[in-house]
Amino acid sequence: MDERAYRVGASIWGFFSRRRPETWPTLGKAATSILSLDESLGVEVWASREREEPEATGANFDDLVRACRSAAFVSVHTRGLFWHWDPKKLRHEIEFARTVGGETLVIHPVCLGLKRPGERIDVDEVQRIAVFGRARGVRLALENVRDSIWSLDHVLDALGTDPEESNLGICIDVGHAHLSADTEPHADGAAAVSTYLRRYAQSLIHLHLHDNHGERDEHLAFGEGTIEWDRTLGTIDEIGFDGTAVLEIHGSEDDPTDAIKRSLDVIRRRA
Repeated sequence: MDERAYRVGASIWGFFSRRRPETWPTLGKAATSILSLDESLGVEVWASREREEPEATGANFDDLVRACRSAAFVSVHTRGLFWHWDPKKLRHEIEFARTVGGETLVIHPVCLGLKRPGERIDVDEVQRIAVFGRARGVRLALENVRDSIWSLDHVLDALGTDPEESNLGICIDVGHAHLSADTEPHADGAAAVSTYLRRYAQSLIHLHLHDNHGERDEHLAFGEGTIEWDRTLGTIDEIGFDGTAVLEIHGSEDDPTDAIKRSLDVIRRRA
């Protein structure tokens, strides 16, 4: 019996990133491919298939909405086109998330104007955006990038650490944490991934799970890089995480479904 406290899904991004455009499915077909693996899965979607492509409309958008209806949960990742501070565009992404049934919108620190240490957010406007999201049933999840403790700490200091109050929580991307060198050594020798998970446990609402070799953001299946998955999954259980976790895996095959299945098996063997 699966006794995990958190729900698991996969991102459609692996069907598009680093692949030839002529091989790309529609957004709806990518979501359906993931959901056909297991009826218990959630899905994380984007409004377009790549940075410069227009947002899905018409039949393509309708197909995506239909696919999302059968998901155990839906999260949305802010498009790369919007990776800068623009309150109007953030609200637009929140509206997109609402329309596809998304409960979480993942944003990067740059979406709040945080590019380098020392920069600060417009607290009042970010709070208004969070309220805008709450009214539409969409919670913001601020994702760590490489060496981003400074930015996550700043946002939590400004808005508070309780996602229920602020409508903004933390998304720990374990691949990005594995690339980071901004954590202090832990007494038990925990790697940066476990340190990030523990540091933000109180505010953690969403996870991105994928592997790499500690040098670049490869988005590999579990076990294909150097992340210690037994320790990582153990830490997730230890902190009592009960949110949503999305596999952000690209895979080396023609489509990422086999790589997603292999990684799901690692999680299920532990449960």
